[in-house]
Amino acid sequence: MDKILSSEIPSEPGIYIFKDDDGNPLYVGKAKNIRKRVSNYFNNNSSWKVKRLTNEATEISFLVSQTESDALLAEYSFIQEYKPKYNIQFKDDKSYPFISITNHKWSRVMVTRSLNEKNTNFGPFPFVGAARRSLDHLINIYPVRTCNETVFKRHVRLKKPCLLFDIKKCCGPCVNNIPEDDYKDYIEEIGEFYKGFSEDIIKEKSSLMKKQSTNQQYKEAGKTRDLIGHLESARETQILMTTKKHSVNVIAIDVGPYDVLASCVMVRNGRVVGEIKKKTEPLDPKDIEEYFSELIISLVSERDAASTILINQEFKDKNTVQEIISNRTGVKTAIEFPETGWKYDILMTIVKDCEEMRRVSNLKRRTDLEFRSLSLEQLMNHLELPKIPYRIEAYDISNIGSSARVGSMVVMEDGVPKTSMYRIFHIKSFKGQNDFKSLEEVLFRRFKRLIINNSDSDLSFKKIPDLILIDGGKGQLSAAEKVLEHLKLKIPIIGLAKKNEEIYIPNKINPIILPKDSEALFSLITIRDEAHRFAINEHRRLRLKFLSKKDLNSIDGVGVQTISRLYKEFGNLNKISKATYEDLVSILKPSIASKVYEFFNV
Repeated sequence: MDKILSSEIPSEPGIYIFKDDDGNPLYVGKAKNIRKRVSNYFNNNSSWKVKRLTNEATEISFLVSQTESDALLAEYSFIQEYKPKYNIQFKDDKSYPFISITNHKWSRVMVTRSLNEKNTNFGPFPFVGAARRSLDHLINIYPVRTCNETVFKRHVRLKKPCLLFDIKKCCGPCVNNIPEDDYKDYIEEIGEFYKGFSEDIIKEKSSLMKKQSTNQQYKEAGKTRDLIGHLESARETQILMTTKKHSVNVIAIDVGPYDVLASCVMVRNGRVVGEIKKKTEPLDPKDIEEYFSELIISLVSERDAASTILINQEFKDKNTVQEIISNRTGVKTAIEFPETGWKYDILMTIVKDCEEMRRVSNLKRRTDLEFRSLSLEQLMNHLELPKIPYRIEAYDISNIGSSARVGSMVVMEDGVPKTSMYRIFHIKSFKGQNDFKSLEEVLFRRFKRLIINNSDSDLSFKKIPDLILIDGGKGQLSAAEKVLEHLKLKIPIIGLAKKNEEIYIPNKINPIILPKDSEALFSLITIRDEAHRFAINEHRRLRLKFLSKKDLNSIDGVGVQTISRLYKEFGNLNKISKATYEDLVSILKPSIASKVYEFFNV
């Protein structure tokens, strides 16, 4: 967009919103003086990200507020609601593991990466192995159940405990082998341990051992000693940060030339009970006032909140951020920038950890940036494209016979898969199995929405791809070309055949074969395989929808008795399809269980 006149921009505090052709927010920012801030976006020496934003935006709107604090609250709320494209994108290195205690009469304790707010969750742990080892040691002391609901209910019906009961890894709640109050005590003890009270629990057990020894109860003292050993081993996952029972969140932030790294460690009762590492790529990392507040708010968990946050970077909106976090957590929170004492010592430890993150990130970023830019540039050169293909759309068809016919559309932008842009098409215009006609229907429906329905609310269909990739060879490519010609669209299109990874281009007899180690080929294979995976998953879902009980007879070795056993155990076909191999092998022979599992999952 062209630079707007200064007189058209308010000079009060507030937020400004860059929007695209369809009025969708691209970026939201706050400022003490909106006029001064917005004018900076149109400087000739702006970063490439800022220039890309102003080129894509077609309008800008403003919302004036009374104070800077009001502006921050408005910005935070707006970003949470609309998630604009160019606002900071937080990236965790992985999905962190947690210890979860389920909300059941006989609660289950488990390691999981998928959090359920109904459960009591502890973490995150830096490594899944650390979480599992920790829990395994605690189960030796507090033998609560770790099995899933299906297994638990099966043993309730059988009135017979599983192997874990025999090896003393479970107290057998499925057969009422333990009073409910005693079981709840076990659960509470595990919860207290993960809240950081491991030291108190160990001291309590140590006192018990000494008492038993004094009373010459040597056998009992030996058992207590073994329990203390398990507690000590489980506690190894909780690093001691201070000998005093302090509870704080410690945040270290490292601002680089291209990105910002953050390490947040949760200290409870002197011990580390969880950590979060994040990476963000703001428009201008040096302009910390633009993104710092939202970054800090995103790092603070609402679970088991601490009243103090220690941080190594000062910023202007501290009071407002404290207010927002206090309202979210229900705990009055203070943000501090310590320079001496135990708080400073803890903070410097996390700063050092953040510096190591920076070292590793710089190595990864160099490789990642080089790969993405080089692969897209190679694609442009090898395929003789008019410009770098920032947006690539890939299409695939999946069907077996004439039913459950599915087409997939997956999207890659700037070399990164955009799962929010993926779309599924169910074939409707004809009956029978025909990949070419199916592909024509999918492409026609997708691009008809692009050229006809300007009011389409689906953002993925509004965008024009720089390159279309078809999973297949000459036949599939020819079918796709017909659709584009009919709609009078001039979009570069190629076909990628699986056998030898040959690239077919319109009006060229011989395919292009790229080197096997080519970054460009790797990008094409990645998005082609993603289109195939996405189509197959939907095909399986539809196939299951049309399956009936009698279809299980087609599985080799499965008869009436096996089907009856499956339905008695799981209840319906949907639950049978979701059963794990372990669930199936508990009621079927391994060879039959394997075939049933493969029928639904391969």
